Amino acid sequence: MPEDQDLGERDSEHNDDFPPSDRVIHTQGYDLSINTLQEQWDDGTLVIPDFQREYVWDNPKASRLIESLLLNIPIPVLYFAETDQAQYEIVDGHQRVFSVVRYLNNQFALSGLHISNEFKGKRFHQLPEREQRFLRTRSMRAIVIAADSSPTMKFEVFERLNTGGLALNAQEIRNAIYGGTFNNLLKELETHKVFRGALGLSRVRKRMVDRELVLRFLAMHDELATYRTPLVRFLNDYMREHRSAGSAWISRRRDLLIATASTAAAVYPNGAFRVTNLNGDPTEKSVNRALYDAQMLVFASISTPAAADAAPEVRRQIGKLFLDDDFQNTIRRATGDKTRLRDRVLALIAALEASGVEVRPSLAKSARKMAQAS
Repeated sequence: MPEDQDLGERDSEHNDDFPPSDRVIHTQGYDLSINTLQEQWDDGTLVIPDFQREYVWDNPKASRLIESLLLNIPIPVLYFAETDQAQYEIVDGHQRVFSVVRYLNNQFALSGLHISNEFKGKRFHQLPEREQRFLRTRSMRAIVIAADSSPTMKFEVFERLNTGGLALNAQEIRNAIYGGTFNNLLKELETHKVFRGALGLSRVRKRMVDRELVLRFLAMHDELATYRTPLVRFLNDYMREHRSAGSAWISRRRDLLIATASTAAAVYPNGAFRVTNLNGDPTEKSVNRALYDAQMLVFASISTPAAADAAPEVRRQIGKLFLDDDFQNTIRRATGDKTRLRDRVLALIAALEASGVEVRPSLAKSARKMAQAS
């Protein structure tokens, strides 16, 4: 994955701490007939999570699955996740389930068979009645993850079962698990012209990288004082807590993100969140996530007009930070660490104040409180 599409939430220098309350998972196994799978697909009981994944199997590959079913060859287990709406999200097995549904709906003829050549070129309705009955009553094993399982464990299951050619990243999994008004806001804001201007990128990057940046800022802005590692769980918890937020809460966060991005763009008209020289010209092409976190927090705590008036000096003072090895360490190694997050926020506060821009004291207070918490 390109560097600017890596979320970097998993920090190998820190071990995840999973207390017993976060390890609860309830599962139930079912043997579902093909008939039942088709009925549940048609009536909306089975749903595809919003992975932004399409059905990709070609007809020969789907045909070999049908052949395996006709030959009674064991099929890999399906994994479903129960929702609060009594639906079942297909965590693992989308291609298999939809292949079966397509065939029973006569949408393709069998091809590329290895053994049952007598069925080559036949759609479902063209199979002998015996084979039609056998296929409809053939069972596929499904493991259902119950809705009352720990959200942490549900996230882990999504991540570990996601073993395809292009594994989902953490934000893509959140997008699947935590749908709702807040997720819709993230989708909206990643495309907002002010936010894109602050990033200095005209196009939304792949893999929900920019959507995750919106989440990072809102979560850290609201809960910096209680920030806990690992970052991936901190973001999961915040998104889960606010997944169905009301319109007033959503409106305030929208305004906050846009106002903060406006300040960033006022200081860096060609794009912020990059390592720069003393003139503010970038010396590295990619957005630095750790720098983004700190700059957005600081830019949210200052006046946009004041920042715009002092922009050249602000860029110079921030540029001086990149000459400091200790500051470089805070944006390059174990960036999710509480102490490093505190240090880079405090360093940016000092740079802004050295340029004559006042920063609200509450930010420094939250940063120190966060780092001191156990």
